[in-house]
Amino acid sequence: MPISDATRDEASHLIARYPVARSALLPLLHLVQSEEGYVSEDGIAMCAELLALTKAEVGAVATFYTMYKREPFGDYLLSVCTNPTCAMLGGREIYEAYVERCGGHIDREGAGVMVEHAECLGICDAAPVVQVNYEMYGPLTTEQALDLLDRAKAADVPPSNRSGEVPPSIRQVHREFSGIEDTFGDHLVEAARLQVNAEVAPSYRSSETDIPVTHPGGDPAGHGGAHFREVAALDLVPLPGAPTGNGRAAAAQDDDRIDDAEPADEAQAETLEEVGDRQAGSEAELAERASGRGKEPVPASHDQPPLDPDEGATTPSAGGGDDDAEES
Repeated sequence: MPISDATRDEASHLIARYPVARSALLPLLHLVQSEEGYVSEDGIAMCAELLALTKAEVGAVATFYTMYKREPFGDYLLSVCTNPTCAMLGGREIYEAYVERCGGHIDREGAGVMVEHAECLGICDAAPVVQVNYEMYGPLTTEQALDLLDRAKAADVPPSNRSGEVPPSIRQVHREFSGIEDTFGDHLVEAARLQVNAEVAPSYRSSETDIPVTHPGGDPAGHGGAHFREVAALDLVPLPGAPTGNGRAAAAQDDDRIDDAEPADEAQAETLEEVGDRQAGSEAELAERASGRGKEPVPASHDQPPLDPDEGATTPSAGGGDDDAEES
């Protein structure tokens, strides 16, 4: 089924949050699953189109991470921990009972479920543990776990005995994972403004080439950048504690205020001057180290003198020489 226009619009909104468009791939795959319940071929094609990637590149990511599913299954994902602690206390029996009850790893009857192995879930004191749409349940007997499976198929999942929360549908879970409903827009806009005003444009490394990003949200293909630049240029109300307007201008104003402030006495003035000298010296030293200046160049291997055997170096014997004879 083709991806809806609403999801495409939300995908463009997510892409605009990133200095490099392709960085939005993981959120976009979650967004695709929030519409279709799995990562379809149409979803892969949409991600590839919007991010200027090949479908093979998108598919490689979608098949690498286990939270992306490549076939439809329904509304509930049951993840059974089969790592050592849970396995010793019945986790493997629960997993095998699930597979037998479902006739495989997917049972599309009713609400539809998928059963999968899970790595350690970090609450070994509650072993054996089962997750329903990433909500924890445990410790469980095999009978309790089978009852949980039946209630999932009936779309009547009980609250978690760990958190007290009823797990939402898998589509809603992936919508949350995508970040589309996050309310950090103002922070993202402020971050965009700081990057726009940066003297050095952000960049990312692709293979052996550093590809510059001319403005946040954009890449060489021009994806995301227009929206990000437009938003960053708006005169929005600043965040509490954030500089207003141009970041460098605000910083310069702060420096002026510091220069205008007079110390309470001469002793304090001397202390401030000493601190400033030390800070300047430290910054100069760090800059020198970073640039490689102030170090003697290390001679290449062919320019280095041979080791002196009298100083502890040994000459290896070829083919089991005298040393082997002495040992035998």
